[in-house]
Amino acid sequence: MKTEFRKKVIKERKNQTPEFINKNSNLITEKLLQMDCIKNAKTIMLYLDFNNEVSTNNLITKLISLRKTVASPITLKEERKLLPYKILNLQYGIKFGAYGIREPNPKYSNSIDIKNLDVVIVPAVAYDLNCYRLGYGGGFYDRFLENLRDDATTIGIAFDLQIFDNVPKEPHDAQLDYIITESKILTPHK
Repeated sequence: MKTEFRKKVIKERKNQTPEFINKNSNLITEKLLQMDCIKNAKTIMLYLDFNNEVSTNNLITKLISLRKTVASPITLKEERKLLPYKILNLQYGIKFGAYGIREPNPKYSNSIDIKNLDVVIVPAVAYDLNCYRLGYGGGFYDRFLENLRDDATTIGIAFDLQIFDNVPKEPHDAQLDYIITESKILTPHK
């Protein structure tokens, strides 16, 4: 069930035009920059987009210009682990890692302790209205989020087309603090 659902949503996202991706990614970026948790954060980890995900390049550049420490994960495929590494800029120090996803090059970057992360912005295939995420199936982010400190803020970013009433989930699937799309900000129903 999860596999078919994933395929359907990824196909829908892949069918979007570059104009759709850019326009809506910029709207999401502007919303994020207005959030107090972002304004107050010293260290923010976010993903480097691929495959028509919400683009993070503009957001990364703006966060660096605001003197935030910006990190992105390096994927250790064998250990099924994510390690946060600092991003200095997007022009250099970035390489293609596991699964063909851009990530910081550890030769030009320093690792960041997970306990220093104030905000983590995560990717997903889909989210539900109660801020649960359906990832890509590797469990990398679910494991990573379990180890965050309790007061760190977790945010999912997605296009409206990735939001559903419910997504297939299991007990270990992470519930996030916020989901931001081009038209809405969701928080969990507590």
